[in-house]
Amino acid sequence: MTLAETNLAATSKTLPDFNALFREPPQPGVSITVRDLIKDFGAKRVLDRLDLHVPAGQFLAIVGRSGCGKSTLLRLIAGLDEKNGGRVSFGERATTKASDIARVMFQEPRLLPWARVLANVEVGLGGAGRAAPDGRTRAQEALQSVGLGDRAGDWPSILSGGQKQRVALARALVSRPRLLAFDEPLGALDALTRIEMQQLLESVWLRERFTALLVTHDVAEAVALADRIVVIENGAVALDIPVDLPRPRRRGAAEVATLEERILDHLLRKTTSGAGDT
Repeated sequence: MTLAETNLAATSKTLPDFNALFREPPQPGVSITVRDLIKDFGAKRVLDRLDLHVPAGQFLAIVGRSGCGKSTLLRLIAGLDEKNGGRVSFGERATTKASDIARVMFQEPRLLPWARVLANVEVGLGGAGRAAPDGRTRAQEALQSVGLGDRAGDWPSILSGGQKQRVALARALVSRPRLLAFDEPLGALDALTRIEMQQLLESVWLRERFTALLVTHDVAEAVALADRIVVIENGAVALDIPVDLPRPRRRGAAEVATLEERILDHLLRKTTSGAGDT
């Protein structure tokens, strides 16, 4: 076992049983269907009639070069941006809104500096949820589920980067979403903290079984976490690869390295223009 894996095993032992902390059972993940999706930024077409189907409960990673449209795709699915054409639907009901079932975790924790940690988690409940009699208890349960139950009264300014992202994860989880979208949530963390957070994300997903969308530049992270990886290129899905490897995945294992190499070879032999991710 590597040093990183030893540290991860020790970290996982300190985390409480996630589901046991919540009185309500998790909601099942929701399927996502994207058809003929178009998104333009001025004269530039970023997504060009993109098609994608994500089964309920799947962990999908979206990778690609900067500017390929992967974050744009995530934002459109999560209902944060308006599309120029096509449709995005969830489950069997075409009327289901992303705002009712989805939460997003960004690269920046986006914590309120004037609110204590527990109050930041309560934000994820919305106005009605915060006002409910059990709102504060639910927020405390979510905070405890990410291993920070004893930091409820702290200010965000005294937390480390990894701890702030744990608070952001608790804020996303407190409403028990059916779809959780991750937009480069670990990109600003140091290497060891990033691996620890990957382990936490995986353990939470395995227990909750929400549908997960992960946008990342890190191919190794995609292979470590996802059931399936899609590569976005020229506004569409250029590569769609199932990740049929047992969990937890051992970094450096031959089958993991082979899959990483396949994806990197595809990305590196392509040349695209444009700066900045959209």
